[in-house]
Amino acid sequence: MRKNVASEKEIEITRQDKRMAISQGGVEIYHKGKPISSEMIKDGFVYLVVDCSGSMEEGNKLDQARNGALDFAEKAKVKGYSVGLIQFDSHAVHLSEPVSRTSTLAKHLKRMEIGESTHMAEGINLARQKLQGMEGTRVMVIVTDGMPNAPGDPRVSIKAAERAKAEAIDIITIGTDDADRELLRKLASRTELGVKVSRKQFGKALTSTAKMLPQLGEP
Repeated sequence: MRKNVASEKEIEITRQDKRMAISQGGVEIYHKGKPISSEMIKDGFVYLVVDCSGSMEEGNKLDQARNGALDFAEKAKVKGYSVGLIQFDSHAVHLSEPVSRTSTLAKHLKRMEIGESTHMAEGINLARQKLQGMEGTRVMVIVTDGMPNAPGDPRVSIKAAERAKAEAIDIITIGTDDADRELLRKLASRTELGVKVSRKQFGKALTSTAKMLPQLGEP
């Protein structure tokens, strides 16, 4: 067993095989199989990238997205995340920087308006640009009810997602029964993070998506 003691800070680091512990004031935190560093304590930032194309007006889908997004933000806050908001239709609009106050986010959710086309790549690119300057765990959740239809789609939307993932931004996708399941999985960081649900369950499914957020503190 090896011990390194930083007496000036009264912090003791103990290592034995693949187990490490930090002890301060008699409290120990164990982390098995991974090095311990200050970088493990991170902030979390997530952008909801919401489809506001014309089809989202059908079946109350946009209202479901609003309600689900607010509940999602509540659960994300408990996990240490601040939540921002971007809507996309014929173009992307940044509505809110990541915030921890859900009352603030609620005001911005009300500002979402129905547009026309589904230019998803613009929404993804805008979220990527906003997340670039943030240090910590970075995630975007794409909320949609259909296929992107900008020139070159779905290729351009897939390429936009690949650029974001290459910058260590996690992507979760959730779509209604109108959406293409295979596309949702291609856009997501992993296939299991691409979810398709009944339009009747859209809001509830968005809320439960908070469970998929990466655990903060993972190096």
